[in-house]
Amino acid sequence: MKKITVRWQLASRFWRWITVLVLLGAATPAVTAVIPVEAWSHDPLIDSVVISPDGSKLAALTAADTNSLPSVTVWETADLSKPPVRFAPDDSKVISVWWASNDQLFFRGRQKFDYKYGGRTYKSFRDNGYLADAAGNKIRRLFRRRLDAPKDLRSIAFADRLVSKPDTILLRLSGRQFSEYVELNLKTFLSVRVFRGDDRSATALDSKGRVAVKRQYKGSGDQVSRVTSLRNPKTNGWEEHFTLRAADREGVQGVQVLADGSVYVRDNSGRDKAVIRPYDPVARRLGKPLFASDEFDMARVLTRRYNPGNASDLVGYVINDAKRSRVYTDPEYRALQTRIDAALPSDGRVNYMASLSDDLNQIVVRASGTKEAGAWYLLSNKTKLTALGRSFPHLDPAQMSEMTYVSYSARDGLTIPALLTLPQTGKAPHPTVIMPHGGPWARDYLRWNRWVQFLANRGYAVLQPQYRGSQGWGQALWRAGDREWGQKMQDDKDDGAEWLVKQGLADPDRLAMFGYSYGGYAAMAAVVRPDSPYQCAIAGAGLAELDTFDKMTSETAFQREYQNPTIDGLSPLHHAEKANIPLYLIHGDRDQIVPVKQSRKYYKALKGLGKPVKYDELPDLAHGPQFAQHHLAVLSGLETYLAEDCGPGGL
Repeated sequence: MKKITVRWQLASRFWRWITVLVLLGAATPAVTAVIPVEAWSHDPLIDSVVISPDGSKLAALTAADTNSLPSVTVWETADLSKPPVRFAPDDSKVISVWWASNDQLFFRGRQKFDYKYGGRTYKSFRDNGYLADAAGNKIRRLFRRRLDAPKDLRSIAFADRLVSKPDTILLRLSGRQFSEYVELNLKTFLSVRVFRGDDRSATALDSKGRVAVKRQYKGSGDQVSRVTSLRNPKTNGWEEHFTLRAADREGVQGVQVLADGSVYVRDNSGRDKAVIRPYDPVARRLGKPLFASDEFDMARVLTRRYNPGNASDLVGYVINDAKRSRVYTDPEYRALQTRIDAALPSDGRVNYMASLSDDLNQIVVRASGTKEAGAWYLLSNKTKLTALGRSFPHLDPAQMSEMTYVSYSARDGLTIPALLTLPQTGKAPHPTVIMPHGGPWARDYLRWNRWVQFLANRGYAVLQPQYRGSQGWGQALWRAGDREWGQKMQDDKDDGAEWLVKQGLADPDRLAMFGYSYGGYAAMAAVVRPDSPYQCAIAGAGLAELDTFDKMTSETAFQREYQNPTIDGLSPLHHAEKANIPLYLIHGDRDQIVPVKQSRKYYKALKGLGKPVKYDELPDLAHGPQFAQHHLAVLSGLETYLAEDCGPGGL
């Protein structure tokens, strides 16, 4: 096995900026200091790094400094010291980039977008699609004047580089009530629709970029079911293969079709933890578990991005452990991962092969972990590893706090997984923030979290409880949250706080809850529950009344339809008179997942009752911070409220 050498290479004036910032970070004293909020709130200085199919060019989103918007940046891999090309559209903020070919780039730009529906005007965003040559000389905004473009077109996303069709890419167009795939010719710019869906269906591609899986919702209420269909390779027609009732949620959860037609499914039938099985669509027969674990759910199989020759598409699998680990079974991929891991520090970071040239001789590696937001490298010819830069160079990993995987028992005996981060400063017991994730059909991982590290840097311990209703930890925990919003789901969070107090890690008189989305709902609920263990709660984009959930304007109608039958419990708005601790509400006026009126109503009710409540409505904020000014506003508000307004004298 060849030894990989690591070389730090700075390319052009941009990298001189990076050098200055890194040196500033290196000058920070060894003793952990409070890092200014501005260092946490800017856009990544380097992100979304991708290699061209032939490996000759490198593209990324970069910012010249912490006050600049990202630009598309292109280097020649043969000489990274040459000044790169940088460009950006003048009508939107660039948020992602892909190679459409060896010489053309597709990138997305986000801009504000107001639309009317049902006689009302809604504030939202849309993601435009652009094509540009590698020199940035010709930037074309796609579908801007197409006569047959859907009127409510709000997102254009790169779906696949169609290797079997030279000079053609697959794009996904979507709006409030539709989604479709179109093939776009890179020379003529003519497009052809290949699939049309709606807001009660979703699709997945096979390894060759063909629409191979279709999922539809049928029925309503407790009878909502998800029906999965596969294409018949002979007739090209759709055939139903799996039906999963939302109320049951036991059965086939995910389906992947590979280029050769082989099918793999994620299945939890008759077991707590999901396994991955092969599936024969002709015989309609599930095979024995191929990948399984007694501790964690399996997530999916890993495939070659673009398959050369007759190599097998299957290269490994993803397991939903605390890190969501990638495990390579293919010898070539496993050897590459082993070499990369051996060359980089073994400090708990995950080194992810983020972008690969077709011949695997140029590989972009993203290294990240609980203390590192993202460091980028280029592996050339399987031997030379060049460091490209760090996304947040002001945030020295040595100044960050370790996050660990723990568990505790809920009051009814259910085991609750959790992630615990203790500050480097101060002595236990610490002031502590309980931070439930959104969803609730979601989960947290042992990885970088801006909010967690920001709070820990301010001296707070942070517990992220994986309360009942969290997905990815097995059926028992997932299903235990059904219709327990604000009830047993809330008990789990309070029990986590009590566990920390008993461990001597948390000060019982200095506890707070902070959450966003469902976590915001949980913070709203914490305010009106009796005997609250918290001194205050902070709710970002929370849902105040559950009976409006199925009527909300949402860009995730597909998931909402499936989740809705499991939702019931406490509506904080209906119990505003019981509020017994201070509450800080944060919401954006462009949120189309949880409408801003949810926080407005709750604030009005609490204020009218004379309860201690503060409300910040942030202009142009969607469902969570997307722009630097929003990160700055949320973090600054969070810091000030905890220090000054959370209970008597602050937390």
